[in-house]
Parts: sequence; C-alpha cells; structure tokens
Amino acid sequence: MFQSLRDVEQFFQKRKELGIKPGLDRVHFLLKKVGNPEQYLQAVHVAGTNGKGSTIHLIKNALVHHQYVVGLFSSPSFTGIQGYFLINDKEIKEKELVSLMNKLLPHINMLDHQNMHPTEFEIITVIAFLYFKDRVDIALIETGMGGRYDTTNCFHPVLSIITNVEKDHMQFLGETIEEIAYHKAGIIKHHSPVIVGSLHEESEKVIQKEAKALNAPLYRLQEEFIYHVDDNNIIKWRYRDELTVKFSLQLKGPHQIENASLASMALLLLNKVGFAIDWSYVTESFQETSLPGRFEIVHKHPTIILDSAHNVAGIMAFLQTVEQHYPNKRKHLLFAGFKDKQLAEMVDKLKGHFTSVALTTFDDKRAATIQELQAYCIGQQIEINLSWQNAVLDILHPKPNQNDVYFITGSLHFITLVRQFLV
Repeated sequence: MFQSLRDVEQFFQKRKELGIKPGLDRVHFLLKKVGNPEQYLQAVHVAGTNGKGSTIHLIKNALVHHQYVVGLFSSPSFTGIQGYFLINDKEIKEKELVSLMNKLLPHINMLDHQNMHPTEFEIITVIAFLYFKDRVDIALIETGMGGRYDTTNCFHPVLSIITNVEKDHMQFLGETIEEIAYHKAGIIKHHSPVIVGSLHEESEKVIQKEAKALNAPLYRLQEEFIYHVDDNNIIKWRYRDELTVKFSLQLKGPHQIENASLASMALLLLNKVGFAIDWSYVTESFQETSLPGRFEIVHKHPTIILDSAHNVAGIMAFLQTVEQHYPNKRKHLLFAGFKDKQLAEMVDKLKGHFTSVALTTFDDKRAATIQELQAYCIGQQIEINLSWQNAVLDILHPKPNQNDVYFITGSLHFITLVRQFLV
C-alpha cells in the first residue's frame, strides 16, 4: 500500500527500468479491472511526430475559456508525477493520486506475478482515465509514441488528430515514412473524424487509406481548412466557405501556426457535436497560450530560451524560428539528446547557425553519453560540456555583450531538467 507521494515516486522510479514495451494487452487488462473508465469519457486523441503538446494545449485553453472542465494527459511532465494528470491546469492532489494508485496496485501485482509487468506509462495512462472519469466534460489525450500500439490507444475518441509524420522512434515505428504513418494512423477509429496537418505524400496515402476503411471523415490542412498570414502576423483561418476566423499567437514559429490551425478545426468539430464555441473566446485564448519548453524565454539578461527540438524535424522548425526572431544576435547553443535518436543528422543540421555549439549529457539511461557525443565533434568547432548544470551556471554569469542569446534544446526530458533548474 502507498502511504505518500514519495512512495508513489519511488515505485515509478523502479518501473522506469522496464523501459518502453509497445502493446495494449497490459493496459486493457488494468482498465478492465477498474471498470473501463475510458468508456465513460468524451475524449480527443492526438498523435504526431511533433506539435502534439502545442495543439493539445491550444484546444484545452480554448475550452477552459468556455468554462468547460478539461482533463489533459500529456507527457513528459515538467513538474513531476502529479503533472501528468491535469484538470483545468490544476495537478492531481497527492491524496487523490495515492488513493488511485492503491486502487490499481492489486491489479499491477497480478500482472507482475504473471511476468507481464506493466510499465510506468501504462500505469499512469490508466490513472489518467480513472481520474478524469466523472470529473471532466472532455479529456485531451496525447500519445506517448506512435499510435497503433501506443498505450493510450485504448478508447474511442470524439475525434483524432495527427499533427504530422516525420522520422522518429524508428527502432519501434520503422525506418520509412510509410511505416511510421501506419502507426500514427492507428488512432483513427470507426466513424470518428480525423484531422491531419502537413503530410508527405507517402504518409497522406497511408492515412487516407485508413480513414476510408474506417469511414472516418478526413479533414486535411490546406485542403478542407486553410490559413494565411498577413504582413502584421495576423492569421486568417478558414474552413471551406463555412467559417473564417482571425487570430494571433504568442507561440513562436511557423509550425505553431499549423498547430493552431489544427486546434481550430478540432474546436469546430467539437462545436458540431454539441460543445458551445464562441470564436471570440478562441482567439483570446490562442493569444494567451504559452507552453513550457516550446521556444520559451526562461531568463532575461542574458536571454535564455528553451526549446524541445528532439528530432530532425523539430531541429529544422527550431532553426527556422531562431533565424526569424534573432537574425542579428550572437547565438549560442547547448544540446543534449537521446542516443536512440538521429543525433548525427541533428548535430549536422545545427552547424553554421550559432557562434558556439556545446553538446552535453544528462541523467537518463537513454541519454547519449559524453563518449558517444565526442564522435560528432571530430573536425568540428563543437565543444563538449561534462556538466549541463555547470554550463547553465556559466551562462547565468553576467556577460558584457548584450547581443548574446543562449538556446538550450534537445530531448524533452533534458529540457524538463533544465527548466526545473532555472525556473
């Protein structure tokens, strides 16, 4: 039995050793044992290589502006275990989390005894559904990885969103865009609308085929709905000839405009199934939305920006945003990532954009080690920093040059640690 939050945290720390175990048998077993809470929820399911978090937060903020009670399950958490379970931006209380964990523990033990040990992510997914049941008007659920065999793919959503399909998690999802798209398309369900962002031709074919087979209405960015940005950075969003909305964003980068377009389409479809939507509230909420670790300014004098560019496509979007907003600054970069990512290509993309580039590591079994990172520095003007904490402290020391901007990017897990250190 769990007595405190510390007991729960220690339990999950041990579960991390199980790593990633794709498949749905364990989560379906646990959900059935606690009464299938996922069947009693109205929920939106969001998958995609990048942009899931931004899209889901834009939708959440718009719905909260309309006085809806909104559950949000997104990963990783920037604030510890309680940060996985949010209702209108408030974390689950310690007492409630301990109670739900104790409710689930006998069933976890049952799987353990059968040598079917449920992972940390499987357990927190079930806790999310248990917590949201009877408490929220709607839940927003973000996939962990892929879609078809992702732990979260255990419910029938009101609608699904696939933000994009790029190469990532290739050891699990496959080497080609088509294979990865097949996994993402797995969140599409019978007769439930699916919204998709910018896609390669190969991935669009895969997703269209899945949607057609399941009679799922398909809404495509720049087809069924489009956007245009004027000279004043005002975004004009339009759905066919039915609706036109203008809004601006606090979020930085062209990719965030795409995410806001997907969020707008989701809100329109939610409106069609009974959720009251006032578009003046939507535009207000979009303007106010900011996200931790998404081109986030966490310090001024000097300026320090955190961005979770954790794959090649993310790096490209990050660089585009850097050049758009800081073209004439001396730019410095600190980067750390997981060894199972396309690190060589990511580091190669970063070259030539910064006055200085430093690579570092962090405390995670998946993190690329200093020894592994040294291979990317041969013949390059790239530094290795043994301690990211010391690197950040060095940045914080007063600098005479006010033209310097410091960027810290890479794995979301790394950015989470840095953010906790700085904020």
